[in-house]
Amino acid sequence: MVLLMDALFDTLKLLPLLAAVYFFVSFIEYRYGERMGDFLTRFNKFGPVIGALLGCIPQCGFSVIASALYVKRIISVGTLMAVFISTSDEAVPVLLAMPDKLYLVGWLILIKVVIAIMAGMTIDFVSRSRQKAQIKQTLSVESACENAIMGHSGCCAHEVDKKHSKIKSLVIHPLWHTIKIFGFLLVLSVILNCILDKVGEKRIGSMLLNGTMLQPVLAAVIGLIPNCFTSVFLAGMFVKGAISFGSMVAGLCSGAGLGMLVLVKENKNIKDTFFIIGLLLGISILAGIVIQLAGRV
Repeated sequence: MVLLMDALFDTLKLLPLLAAVYFFVSFIEYRYGERMGDFLTRFNKFGPVIGALLGCIPQCGFSVIASALYVKRIISVGTLMAVFISTSDEAVPVLLAMPDKLYLVGWLILIKVVIAIMAGMTIDFVSRSRQKAQIKQTLSVESACENAIMGHSGCCAHEVDKKHSKIKSLVIHPLWHTIKIFGFLLVLSVILNCILDKVGEKRIGSMLLNGTMLQPVLAAVIGLIPNCFTSVFLAGMFVKGAISFGSMVAGLCSGAGLGMLVLVKENKNIKDTFFIIGLLLGISILAGIVIQLAGRV
């Protein structure tokens, strides 16, 4: 009972800031969400840069839109990779809601954006995929998105490609999102508190390969799970000290959210899909290991 109450009080402290972040993000998504895909395709030469900057906005629809555009070959693989790597989903709001971790948010976003731009530009330079992406666009950006992501919903079951009423978009969705993330954080906090109490911090650390170069590998594999709550889990484990900053970065770089589901389902080229997944995993693991090694210097 004590552990439950401790977890409840700790999570309740996050609720006001968590709600504020989600209401703000929902406003940005409602006001500018439909322009993101069009903006991305207009600057195809610098697609990875634009994709990395847009992808770091903590909303659940842009990776889906990027996958939809890639499926129609309207954007390059480098641009898609940049979006996937910079996407952080729920990790940014979770860290923003914790005053003692605020200083890390800027570093996390900056590191992921830099990795995304470097990886995306390098991939496009090597593969010359920018030329392949500059095809005759027989479909509009809006049509490509609508055809590719039809039937796909965001993490809170709202349609990522539809603009609902202001009440739904600006009130109901962020409120429901806040409640769901609050509930998940509460459950995660209770579970971690119980495990720490029964098993001990050292044994938990050894189970999660703490202090080894294998932890970023494990985190990156976990990040591939196409669910917004994966990033909440990774951020929560970092806050509790169960994983390193480098491991969190590795997991968040590989965590493309629901965009990965769209890619797997809609991309007709299976080899291409596995290539992108493998490339994303490899880049994420390498980035996590480098950051973890740098932290020891």
